[in-house]
Amino acid sequence: MPAVAGQRLLLLVLLAFCRIANAERRLLVRDLPDKGPKCRNTVQGLLLVADDRGVICKRDELNYATGCCSVGQQYDCSQCNLNDKCCSEYESCVSCCLAPFHDAVNIAKQVLRSPRHKESGVWGNAFDYCKGVCRTHSRSTAHENAYISARHHCFSQLGRPMLSDPLPPGALDGVEVVVGLKNEACDTFCLRRKKRCSQEHLRWLNSCDRLREHFGCEAGCEMVTGLGPSYVDGNAPKPERPAMCFAQPQGATTLSCSVHEENHMMLCPCV
Repeated sequence: MPAVAGQRLLLLVLLAFCRIANAERRLLVRDLPDKGPKCRNTVQGLLLVADDRGVICKRDELNYATGCCSVGQQYDCSQCNLNDKCCSEYESCVSCCLAPFHDAVNIAKQVLRSPRHKESGVWGNAFDYCKGVCRTHSRSTAHENAYISARHHCFSQLGRPMLSDPLPPGALDGVEVVVGLKNEACDTFCLRRKKRCSQEHLRWLNSCDRLREHFGCEAGCEMVTGLGPSYVDGNAPKPERPAMCFAQPQGATTLSCSVHEENHMMLCPCV
């Protein structure tokens, strides 16, 4: 019976094949369970690295197998000013930003990756948010190639360092802070708005920080007696220093609602 013998032979071959396949399946090498943590980190720092746990360490203290700092300080804000949330080191900015009391986890879900561009979407997680906002950008520079301050890595919504103390609570209550017209004094501008210029509040507007809240100050900001608080129109002749902000030295006695300068726009407190 050759046909029966052939079928038996084919069945034996199939059984042998199945046994070999099962044996190979049992011999497959399996990955060992990963017992250690894995971290993302800021990568590019020459001397310092911050990981996604908020730990900052020296480059040679980074565990390259896991991406985590093997030692270091968690949530290090020692290089940061917490009034303006600006830091002198990028990695310190990321580490401090991740501290729970700064609530980066929730803020990341609300802040656009690119301000004023809804299509950019919000940040995916706290670490990506902190890495992104801590990078230097135009708001922390003057003259396009100089920093306002050595603390130019900021994770505040303002996004730039403050050079003066914060205003005391209630300093500008009831005051409408507005940008006047070119070549016009604040008393004239406020009057046309059916208000008056409050000379007593001018001192609170007389700082580069207040000016940068309302103007670009692209060319920088200087303290000069008799010239502030004001911004020079960007189309002014070059000798008049277009796009420059001017404030008067602290304690100046020449602050006045009636002062105006050619091609300047005054910062006015109307009440």
